[in-house]
Amino acid sequence: MKPASFPLLASLLITALCQAAGAAPAALLNKLKSLAGADGQDCGVVALHESPQAAVSCAMSANSAGKAYRLAVEFQGTDAIAWQGAVRDEQGKLRVLYYDSDPSGGAGAGTTLSVVLCRDILFATQGNDVIECKPVIGEQ
Repeated sequence: MKPASFPLLASLLITALCQAAGAAPAALLNKLKSLAGADGQDCGVVALHESPQAAVSCAMSANSAGKAYRLAVEFQGTDAIAWQGAVRDEQGKLRVLYYDSDPSGGAGAGTTLSVVLCRDILFATQGNDVIECKPVIGEQ
């Protein structure tokens, strides 16, 4: 490989890594879509450091209208980037999903995707806690 090719290769690699950083995990998106149902409104994916205002507004409007919706929000976890999702299904059940690619802090424990049934979901447009589930006790 010619030395002049290294800057081009490095540039392409950095671009690919930057684009992948904000991409929501397929497992999370697929679960959100399946829970919201075919007619569930896609309120979007909010990457780290982006404003969640539009996605939150969409979810709140859909919820007020009694419609299914889904959204995903990337956030800075304790030791890595993680994701949350919120969904309302066609029957009105609310759920929050939590996705962590390695909850062990780098020890290679594997991916976790958990789903919590909520009696209510509170949204914020600032800070790390955009989605807050008020859990239903004793029912899943």
